Amino acid sequence: MGNINADVLSVSGGLKNYTEVDMVRIKSEKYTLLIMRDYMPVIGEVRGDVDLVIGDETCRFGDIQGYFTHTDNHFTLLINEVWDVK
Repeated sequence: MGNINADVLSVSGGLKNYTEVDMVRIKSEKYTLLIMRDYMPVIGEVRGDVDLVIGDETCRFGDIQGYFTHTDNHFTLLINEVWDVK
């Protein structure tokens, strides 16, 4: 069923690629969104949780701040991390 490809990019975790994603759940401060195959193109900001559902497994990115896009069954998440450099 999963025909969504997902890329997640963060400074600490680098670039991670996920294939055969069934759905993406986004729970942000202001909204909740469920993205499935052939979902309309969307771009947004998230302050909350993002779950990538792949079969019986869920890959959770919890309590994050970032930005996402979804177009042509490709989901991209950019996680914003604050670094305290001295």
